[in-house]
Amino acid sequence: MKIKTTTSIDPYLKSSFESTQSLHNKSFSEVLEAGIKQVLEEVSPLDYVQLTISQKEQELSELRAKFAELEVLEKQRKVSKKAESEKDGGLDIYLEDFRNKRFSEHVESAVKMLRKGSEPNWKNMAPRYQFSNVNDFKKWFFGKMNEEGIVL
Repeated sequence: MKIKTTTSIDPYLKSSFESTQSLHNKSFSEVLEAGIKQVLEEVSPLDYVQLTISQKEQELSELRAKFAELEVLEKQRKVSKKAESEKDGGLDIYLEDFRNKRFSEHVESAVKMLRKGSEPNWKNMAPRYQFSNVNDFKKWFFGKMNEEGIVL
C-alpha cells in the first residue's frame, strides 16, 4: 500500500535527479523509499525486519486472495467446459440420427442415379444433411453406403 506525502527538497538536487533519470530508471518515490529503508535498517534493524515481515504478509495475503479467485474461475471454466462437451455430445448424436434418417429416405434414388451413370445433385443434398462442404458430404454418404453394404 502506498500513501501520498509532500516533501521539501533542494530544487537543484531534484533537477539533477530528474536529468539523470534515463540512466538510473527510478522514480523519486522509489529512491526515497529505498533511502528510508536503508536508514531504518541502520538505525533500528528490528523495526526494519518487522516492516519487511508486514510487507511480505501483505503480499502473501494478496496472493492468497488472487489464488482463491483463480480457483473459482478455474472451477467455473471446468464446469462450463463439461456442460459444453455434454451439449456437443447430445448435438452430435442428434445430428447423426438426423443424417441417418435422411440417408434411409434418399439412398434408393441416389443409388439408382449412380448406377445409371448420372450424379445426384451433391451441392443441393449437402445442406439438407447439415454439411457445409460437398466433399465431406460425399465422403460421408459413400462411407454410409459402404457401412450399409450397398454396392454400386
